[in-house]
Parts: sequence; structure tokens; C-alpha cells
Amino acid sequence: MREHEQHDRHHSRSDRPRDAHQPVQAEPPIEVVGAGLTLTDLDKVARGAGARLAPGVLDRLRRQYREAREISARQPVYGQSTGVGANRFVEVDEHDDEHGLRLLRSHAADAGPHVPEETVRVMLAIRLSQLAASGSGISPDVVQGLERMLRDDALPSIRTMGGIGTADLAALASTALAMAGERPTTNPWPTPVSFGKDSALPFMSSSALTLARAARAVTRLRDLEGSSRIVTALSATAVGANRQAFSPQAGRAAVIPAAARVAEEMRGLLQDESEPARIQDPFGLRAYIQAQGAVVDAMDRLGRLVESLTATAQENPLFDFESQRAVHHGGFHQASLGLAIDGLNLALAQSAPLVISRITMLHDPAYTGAPPFLADGTDGSSGHMMVEYIAASAMAQLRNAAQPASLNTVVLSQGAEEDASFATQAVEQLDRAVDSYQTMLSIELLSAHRAISMLGRPTSSSLHRVAASLREVLPIVASDHDLRPDIEAAGRVLPGLARGVLREA
Repeated sequence: MREHEQHDRHHSRSDRPRDAHQPVQAEPPIEVVGAGLTLTDLDKVARGAGARLAPGVLDRLRRQYREAREISARQPVYGQSTGVGANRFVEVDEHDDEHGLRLLRSHAADAGPHVPEETVRVMLAIRLSQLAASGSGISPDVVQGLERMLRDDALPSIRTMGGIGTADLAALASTALAMAGERPTTNPWPTPVSFGKDSALPFMSSSALTLARAARAVTRLRDLEGSSRIVTALSATAVGANRQAFSPQAGRAAVIPAAARVAEEMRGLLQDESEPARIQDPFGLRAYIQAQGAVVDAMDRLGRLVESLTATAQENPLFDFESQRAVHHGGFHQASLGLAIDGLNLALAQSAPLVISRITMLHDPAYTGAPPFLADGTDGSSGHMMVEYIAASAMAQLRNAAQPASLNTVVLSQGAEEDASFATQAVEQLDRAVDSYQTMLSIELLSAHRAISMLGRPTSSSLHRVAASLREVLPIVASDHDLRPDIEAAGRVLPGLARGVLREA
């Protein structure tokens, strides 16, 4: 056994990264038909639900596998009768039974940190859904093996580096080697799956890992984005905001439906028509629905695209069973996906200065009437002064993550592949952006909670329940003290605000 394989085989489940905010739970398996999987379904898979093929899917795949073999016997098929990349013009002996395994072994080259198990499960479910759609011509034994891998939670070891937005070849080749018994799995894998040359490239020909990471990021962001409504409503209450910024008229003027929804939700949280403290507020509150509507719009757009790609066969070549031919194409080039991820990163980045604005307002006596930085009034007391620095640091990280990955390009494989979408790098940036966004909102939550408690501001009935619950999990300490535990506690509480599970945080 090779040394690195020996190390991986002894890499325990407890040592491998896990999405800490998503505990594994028992859920009924998700039924896979090749269409219709939602982000909610994929979240259940991440938590350990597993997935099973719907009745009739395997019969269809068996029939299409036979047809694909007949098509391959009549015409050259990239990756089966030829090499790949720069070797695309090299013919492969039709009796070479090792060609498929050689492809998998050579392409299973990745690096970097391990992908969390929750994300690996989603990757497997996405690939299962894509293969259940018509087009791959893959062996049904491979599809059944993938289904079994999810059922037994026998997960491959996947690393983050290896893709450039033109199919996650390394991740899926690594998965295939684990299915073939050549790489370790997290649970026993007693029955290896055989990969012939008719199934090796089709199995790899997908961006399932990038889609899985995007699905996980959007699912996490949905909770945070929803919670931002409550945090902003608390801030608005603390500084006596002019509620006209959230009026139906303001929502209509914003044009995009998402902004109108954000305005409506803000009105539901604030409820009363308190006399505003000023004729109009800084942009942190006055432009909240416009900026946040753009975030919601970009997030929903990316979510819909991920769901569509999860239900689409994009293998190259793609077997068209109606015309009875193999179609060679560039569907693996995830330009739209990369642009959608970049768009969400940019939307988050443009919303960040407004979070900073609200934090600044909460710390300014001109807006709250409290001592500077919500200190306890002791001479020279700093209060929340330093949390502004943390928020600014997080904003800088968020803006750095918003540099469009889709502007990159590269020439590889002796010029055979002269561009890439870099969607994989965009989703890496999205993970970092969501982390930074959570930190910024946690700081705002901490300061808004402190301001309302110090000032005794009356709140709406909806916010009253939130404020009461916050006092239980985020007790107020008036004097200067170590703020790290407070910031960490706010970060744990934040995702559950929108779901009303504050006490479980």
C-alpha cells in the first residue's frame, strides 16, 4: 500500500472536517428520479438522509446503456475510443480493458484540505441525480454503486483543489477509485464497483462538487440572510429609525420583487409606527431593502441554477438516444454557474458597508443617546469600540472574496483546453464570503442587543420575544470585559434567529 493511501485509510471520521452548524440526523431517504431535487432535499442528504433511485430508473438506465454501447460501436467516442485532453486524437485499442481505470487513476489528483462529509454527501446525491437523467450512457452497476455509497455512508476522501470550473474531474475520479476499492471510505466498502472504459469518463464528467459546495453555501446563507432582517429591525429600534424606508411605497420604488419582500418583512417585525428620531437615516437603514433585495435576488438566482444543473445530464460526450448518436460539446464549461456565484459574492460585498453603517450608528451617542461605543459610562471605558475593528476586518475579507473569479482564464493540456470558468474558485470565495458576512452580522446583533437592553427601548411584539430570548443566551455585562465569548455566542445564535430556534443555538 502506498504511504499516502495508508495515511488516508487511517484518517478517522472524527478527524475529518464537518459542517459544524449541520448535525447529522436520521431522515427518510430522498427519492431520485433525475429531476426535481431541491436545496432542501440536498440539505437533508447532508444531514444523513441518504438517497434512493425511484422505481423504473434502473430499467431505463439499463436500456440506455445498451443503446450507448451500440452507438459507440458505430462512431468514435471521446474518452472511450480515444484519449482525453491533448490525447483526444490518440486512438485506444477496443480490447484495452484497462483504459477506464487508467483514466480514473490519472485524474484522481487533488490537493488541499478535506471537503466536509456533509458536502461530500451532497456531491454524491447531485451526481446520482444527474446520472439518473438520460444522457450519460453509463453502466447501471456504477449508478447502483453510487446509490449504495450514500446508503451506507461510505464516503470517499475528497480535497478542495483540483477543479477549475470545467468539471470536477479530480473529485469524481477519487470517488470512482473509492467505489472500485482502490481508495479508502469512511465506512466499510466490501463490494467494489467495476469501471470499464464506457463508464470512467462519463462518471467524471460533472461539476457535482462545485454544485454541492454552492448548495451548502446558499442553504447556510438563507438562514443568515433571513436573520439579518431581525438584526436590522433590532438596530432600527435602538436608533429610532424612520420606518418610511420600509414602506410599501419604498418597496415598489425599489422595482425588484425581492426588495419589496424585504420591506414587507421589516414592516412585520417593526409593526408599530413610532415617531422617527430624524427625517431620514444613513444608508445603513435607508437603503437596506435595496441592498438586501439584491442579495436575496442573487441568492435565489444561484439556488435555482444549482437545482437545474442537479437535474441535467451534461456529460461529454452526451448520448442522444432519440437521434442515436454521441454529441460532443462543452457543457462542462460552467460559465453561467461561475457568473452566478460571482454575482452573489458581489451582492454580499455591496451590502457590507451598510452593516458597518448600522454598527457605527449603534455606537454613536448622536443616534442612541448612550455613552460612546455603548460603554458603561466609566471614564475612558471602551465598551464595544473594538468590535468595529472586527467588523471592518470581516468586510475587507468579504470584499477580497468578491473579486470576480470568472475573469480568470488559463490554457491547459497543450492548448486543447484554452479557457475555464473558474466556478470552483468562485464557490471557494463564496464560502469565505459567507463566513465574513456571519461575523459582521454577529457584531451588529451583539451591539443592537446591548443598545436595546441599555436604553430600555420598547420593541414590537415580535422583537420583544427575540429580545427576551437573547437575554438568556447573551447576558449583558455592562463593564469592559473579554468580548470574544460574546462574539462567539452571537455567531452561534445568529443562524437560528430566522428559524425561531434561538434557544437551541
